[in-house]
Amino acid sequence: MFYTLLKVQRFFEAGYHTLISLLRIVLRFRYRNQVPKQQGDNSQLVILANGPSLTQSLLLLAEELDSQALMAVNQFVLSKEYEQFQPGHYTLLDIGFFLDQTILRVQEIRNQLIEAFIQKTSWPLTLYLPKEGKGSRLHKSLAESGKPFSFVFFNRTNIEGYRWFRHWAYRRNLGMPKPQNVLVGCLMLALVMRYAKIEIYGADHSWLENIRIGTNNELLSIEKHFYDKDKRGVPTRREHPETLSRSHLHDYLHDLARTFASYHLIQDFAKSLGIEVVNASQVSYIDAFERRR
Repeated sequence: MFYTLLKVQRFFEAGYHTLISLLRIVLRFRYRNQVPKQQGDNSQLVILANGPSLTQSLLLLAEELDSQALMAVNQFVLSKEYEQFQPGHYTLLDIGFFLDQTILRVQEIRNQLIEAFIQKTSWPLTLYLPKEGKGSRLHKSLAESGKPFSFVFFNRTNIEGYRWFRHWAYRRNLGMPKPQNVLVGCLMLALVMRYAKIEIYGADHSWLENIRIGTNNELLSIEKHFYDKDKRGVPTRREHPETLSRSHLHDYLHDLARTFASYHLIQDFAKSLGIEVVNASQVSYIDAFERRR
């Protein structure tokens, strides 16, 4: 009896989330899919996340990655590896990158990104930005730079609900599982583009190791990325300048749980398309995809 009631509860919860997702799609009026599909059955994309373990992966696979289609994210352009590996695809998902009024730390990072993209990029680069980024300072600065940038805009609308509904919306780029991490956006773009195989490196997602509670019960987060090194090249850790003072630990853990749950929704969608997703990160908390070293 208990399991029957649980199934009924989940059925009605899925119906509620389906209705809410439909309203999100309708109210945002962003139907047109600009994400191109790949040609051929042997296409492969390598996604370079920015976790600390990416350093080791790049050292081990430098020659192999030279011949692969690469997608980088966020602040990868600030590293020396950007010019070394010259990724042809690049995804930015955080809305803060595209808002005029945002916290000072994000404004500084955005300015660094703009400068680095313009100074370092000498090869054709496709930037994937959420629809909210169209016409932003970052978009305009890069578009007017004269460098070989092209832009693809995608929908980051949160889609939940019945499985048939989610997959219908995902295939048309009407949205994606809750996009709390840029890797969610990368994977959904790769699936919409129909790459036959997707490999992930540097997706440590080890945030549970990097949270602290301060003496006044404030929630603190410590950032760890592969490019965070001192002048000697020694890895370092950086605390957020801001605390998550408006959040409690259970709220933060709830958001993390939704992030990891999104990967299971993505894996289910990938299987429905017959696309292989492999997590080849040296270290990773993600348990949704096949692991391969």
